[in-house]
Amino acid sequence: MHPKHDDIIRQAAARWYVRMREAAPDAPERTTFEVWLLSDRRHSAAYEMIASTMDDFSSTERLKALSSALSQKLYFEQTSRRKKVSKLGSGLAVMLLCVGLGFFGRAQYVQWQAAPLSSEMQTTAVAQMVKRTLDDGSMVTANANSAMEIVYYRHQRLVKLSRGEAIFEVTKDPARPFIVETPQAKVTVLGTRFGVNQLSKKVRISVDHGRVQVARADGRELALILHDGEVAEIDETAAAHKVNRNAADSFSFISGRIVFDRADMFEVADTLSRYRNPTVQALFFGNQTPKVNAVLNVAELESFIQTLPQSVPVTLKRTHEALVIEPVR
Repeated sequence: MHPKHDDIIRQAAARWYVRMREAAPDAPERTTFEVWLLSDRRHSAAYEMIASTMDDFSSTERLKALSSALSQKLYFEQTSRRKKVSKLGSGLAVMLLCVGLGFFGRAQYVQWQAAPLSSEMQTTAVAQMVKRTLDDGSMVTANANSAMEIVYYRHQRLVKLSRGEAIFEVTKDPARPFIVETPQAKVTVLGTRFGVNQLSKKVRISVDHGRVQVARADGRELALILHDGEVAEIDETAAAHKVNRNAADSFSFISGRIVFDRADMFEVADTLSRYRNPTVQALFFGNQTPKVNAVLNVAELESFIQTLPQSVPVTLKRTHEALVIEPVR
């Protein structure tokens, strides 16, 4: 590797060392650090070298070995008092150096990392689908009635999906993981194709190919790793868990199809609301509702709504604000 690239890796490793010394065990930035560490063996080697070097300054035996023979002789001929003073002075000097380096380095690094390179909003109207290429070459296909903020930093690519559904085809960049955040979930990848469906009661992550890390947005539970063809969900209370679903269903909206697989009425209402005005609401107490299995074209949406009470025990109530799906009373 070019010496300049070696220097860049060593500098990055030193910055990570300073940050991780102060980071809490559940700090969100540990995810980014672990992705960086595992993305290239040279990263882990550089970090181990930095950590080992810093250990030298806190180990008396290492300090002895690093000293010249004459320095060692002079050192060990000092009185007990001089030993204690010397050790205390060295320890304080190293401590002050590390603290100063930590505060200064961290402040500068955080400020540098926190400055976005670009930021924009992407929204789609009801019944509108948009496909576009992002600055790094990644592709995003936003389904109807969706909203997201796309922010690119030096250390990560961040998409905040606040509403709707989108498919991401991520260009691989080991130095900058691609992260999708929703109110319930945090999805981290390096390069892959996956879909995120933000529903009112849960978020669904489906992987076409690649490797995706899924975790709760609040960081309370361990992350889950998804591979080709796997699907996971996170609801308001549960940790990320795999579900027995066909991942390909989550990509069907690209071809103008809607797939309901054991979908409850909340999911049905959320999905239909992306394609029509007024919106659709589900009025049920608790999370237990009838389930629907159906495959339909978007053009058949109104026909599906009309026949829904014939398929499941529900009634339809039309108001000025919404079409309401209710249980049969």
